Amino acid sequence: MGGIGGVGGVAGPGAVSGSGVARNGVAGGTNGASGTPATPGASSAAKRKAANGDELEALLLGGVPRHTAYEVCKAAGIPYDEARRYWRAMGFADVGQARAFTDADVDALLRLGGMPRSGLFTEDFAVQVARSMGQTTARLAEWQVDVLFDAFDTAGVGSEEMAEFGYRIGRRVLPELEELLVYVWRRQLAAAAGRVRQQLQEHAEGLQAVGFADLVSFTRLSRQLTEEELARLVSVFEANAADTVAYGGGRLIKTLGDEIMFAADSPARAARIALDLLASMRRTEAVPELRIGVAYGHVVQRNGDIYGTTVNLAARLTSLAEPDQIVVDPELADALADDASFALEPVGTRMVRGLGEIALTALTGG
Repeated sequence: MGGIGGVGGVAGPGAVSGSGVARNGVAGGTNGASGTPATPGASSAAKRKAANGDELEALLLGGVPRHTAYEVCKAAGIPYDEARRYWRAMGFADVGQARAFTDADVDALLRLGGMPRSGLFTEDFAVQVARSMGQTTARLAEWQVDVLFDAFDTAGVGSEEMAEFGYRIGRRVLPELEELLVYVWRRQLAAAAGRVRQQLQEHAEGLQAVGFADLVSFTRLSRQLTEEELARLVSVFEANAADTVAYGGGRLIKTLGDEIMFAADSPARAARIALDLLASMRRTEAVPELRIGVAYGHVVQRNGDIYGTTVNLAARLTSLAEPDQIVVDPELADALADDASFALEPVGTRMVRGLGEIALTALTGG
């Protein structure tokens, strides 16, 4: 954990020297100490800090920034307007014609631009590929930066030493981290492809069980806890929830601080995940009670997220559940009716905003 965070978040120390490269390769080397030489009267310590920042930036980018945007486009044979679409989709800042690009940026542009030119894909498809990678890895990088700064803080590393420490860590484990990133992505890609294939074989395309799990009284707790305590609470909740959902064969769709959203391909799997979430949080003293809502039906999947009436209903059910309770909709209750692993108890009919009257059922273990 510490090693992974150390590498992916090495960009954090770059931020100490004012570098914008931490988030996006294109933005690198355009500001701060990592892109500005020391003044003639600077101390040797300041010069060393600037040098360390430059080395760290080059390590993370895979080369020294030396090209302008137009030079990258010319080398790749890609029109500037098209290149800008890709860079924006990946979340890269507009750096004008600063020498903020490396040879790796040329290679990346060649790969993206090659998709529509192959005749197999459109430019819009290439933009969607760029956006999916940009949005996903942006959060990954932020997460790892946080882990790295926590590790530095625990180890007593001062701001003057962060770039040097980050460079040493990066040189040691960055290649391994890159391979691990590709490995995890391939496993997730295979799992996603397998789910789609199974849905097509079963002629059940779009049917999903969707659940929301919400921390009870989070607003009140947020006023009582310090920022550090609140951050620890959210971290413990999200980590436990992610592990539970993954172990149960579901997918963690999103986290919202005091709430998580998950999905599963079968009603039984979603029900088991919901029960395991309650049990997991009961064993964790630092986390308050949960309330969970689960619904089953058609959903629309787009860009790693899911939408539709089923999602809206699951969210509404969560707000109707009591603390430490799981409430499910009629479709999920019907699907579980003959499964002895679960116990179902009607809890009445409630008017659900935007969806009409819904018969609610409480779910417990059989």
